[in-house]
Amino acid sequence: MRPAMKARLVACGLAGAISIVGCSSSSGSPAPTATRAAARTATLTTALTSSATPIKGRYVAMGSSFAAGTGIGPDISDGCLRSAQNYPHLLASRLHLDLVDVTCGGATVLNLLNTPQGDHPAQIDALTADTRLVTITAGGNDLTYSLSTLICANSASAGQPCTNLPTPEATKTASATLRTNFTKLFAAIKAKAPRARILLVAYPRVFPNPPTTCPGNVISTADSVALADIGTTLQNTSRLAAADSHVTFIDAYTASAGHDVCAPDADRWVEGSNATGTPYHPDATGTAALSALIAKALPRPASQPATASQG
Repeated sequence: MRPAMKARLVACGLAGAISIVGCSSSSGSPAPTATRAAARTATLTTALTSSATPIKGRYVAMGSSFAAGTGIGPDISDGCLRSAQNYPHLLASRLHLDLVDVTCGGATVLNLLNTPQGDHPAQIDALTADTRLVTITAGGNDLTYSLSTLICANSASAGQPCTNLPTPEATKTASATLRTNFTKLFAAIKAKAPRARILLVAYPRVFPNPPTTCPGNVISTADSVALADIGTTLQNTSRLAAADSHVTFIDAYTASAGHDVCAPDADRWVEGSNATGTPYHPDATGTAALSALIAKALPRPASQPATASQG
């Protein structure tokens, strides 16, 4: 394994649907359910009208290494392995936004919410009342997803079995805590930046379906299956958490099918075990694809037509 891989043992989803069903009583007067449904409809209409306004101004990017673009070019931060070519920078350039990028390799959701990460304050401290857009890619470190993947790759390269995988029971417990912490994070963001559009951007798919060993993946098929299960749990937990808080979910996991570590080099969105950057993390192609996917989900001025997402 390359020294860069050992040095970078840092771990790091389209909008959720809302359905409204109303009913009325036979007397012609609205039933309580209908009244509540009408209120929800009015609230949703207001939200949709507001979200249709093009995003302008301050954009705060939060998250772990999958958002920071770890390994894609030089580290422009003070030890956070943050790249100037990460998806927040590409998105800000595309939409002409004022970016404040506090993404940091190794961050957990609590590092976003209220817990400093070394010398770096909690990422939520970057929010202000005039923030208009917040993107988040986090949760992988809460489930030890990427760290376990890198450790398994290191073991496989040395011809040894992977013995550090979390058990399914541990992953289930961690995912329940993750969902709760996401809810707390979203509530805190809404309190600090009430006019901001919040996007939870899922991790792209790392392993193929079905998971297997390949030239870009030295991890055994059995261990790849176990790791891919953690990735699926992360995807499902993130989607549910976004729905819990009515936060827009950018489903990069589904969009990245066929762009995993076993895909041809030109089609990969993530680096393989033979990476020049950070293994099992987004590469430059994947980062550009994530930027395009997010931009497509956001309203824009008529003078800025949407660019087709990569796929």
